Amino acid sequence: EDDKWKKVQPLTVKAFEYVNANFGEYVYSDYSIIEGGDGGMEYPMATLVTARGDLAGLFGVITHESIHSWYQGMLATNESKYPWMDEGFTSYVEYLTLDYVLDLKQPHPLSRIQGWYIQMATSGLAEPLTTHADHYKLNKVYSASVYGKGAIFLDQLDYIIGNEAFMRGMMRYYDEWKLKHPTPEDFKRIMEKESGLELDWYFEQFVGTINTVDYGIKSVEKKNKQSIEVVLVRTGDMPMPLDVQVTLVDGSTKNYYIPLAIMRGEKTDSKYPDLMTVSEDWPWTSPEFTVCLDVNLKDVKTIVVDPSGRLADVNRKDNTYPTVNEK
Repeated sequence: EDDKWKKVQPLTVKAFEYVNANFGEYVYSDYSIIEGGDGGMEYPMATLVTARGDLAGLFGVITHESIHSWYQGMLATNESKYPWMDEGFTSYVEYLTLDYVLDLKQPHPLSRIQGWYIQMATSGLAEPLTTHADHYKLNKVYSASVYGKGAIFLDQLDYIIGNEAFMRGMMRYYDEWKLKHPTPEDFKRIMEKESGLELDWYFEQFVGTINTVDYGIKSVEKKNKQSIEVVLVRTGDMPMPLDVQVTLVDGSTKNYYIPLAIMRGEKTDSKYPDLMTVSEDWPWTSPEFTVCLDVNLKDVKTIVVDPSGRLADVNRKDNTYPTVNEK
């Protein structure tokens, strides 16, 4: 037990350094991690953590509880009214921090928590994130919503506005709103200012409803020797912009971006420097959208909607062309 607690100390220091650098500077001189309690519980400048489990488990709990110092503590979110802005934001930063400190290099660090959210969202039991913390009908729905959907809210926001604008927004949110009890509207305005995009639709849909994301490829046809027509379909009620990746038989890729008209703009993201924006925006009211891509059909190996996996698409079986049955 003593050995495990000794080993977790430098990891915890590294975690604080990562969060300080990316999400705002911890404003107090000390933080204490105390063995006790019945799991993990955050307090001002301290957390109680049991010693059960292995080193990775201990570090995971410490990381989660200490990050509450930002979203429950320094930003002082109203945890009863907006619990997803505390537990969800904390969980999001926790998963990124664990990936960095443990050098996991996961392509999508939020994939596990995304699966948890999707399971709840398709269970028939979902309630909107606007539900008061005390008024969820089931504890398991509270957990999957507040922790899971709250974290995926940020993961998808990164997808929508681009990573640079998102990370600037997270830091600006902390700098401008620490110790001031921000609301969802305050957070939205920060992200709109940093991205230059309208985000009312995303907050209204993903926070205020139980609508889910479900996009797919309906058909792919040859237009001429130089291009193809791809018909995309929105089966779910939640509109989203789309990244579409075409992999050619020679192994090269082409990446396309389809903004929503309701966004009033488009993202930029240096992680994907070759991202090509299509000529038209997808009107959010249209269930289908036809896009012309500049590739020869015989050169196409696969076409994938959302290659990064950050959309919480509840049915990914139709996200790839050709489908398994067509190959």
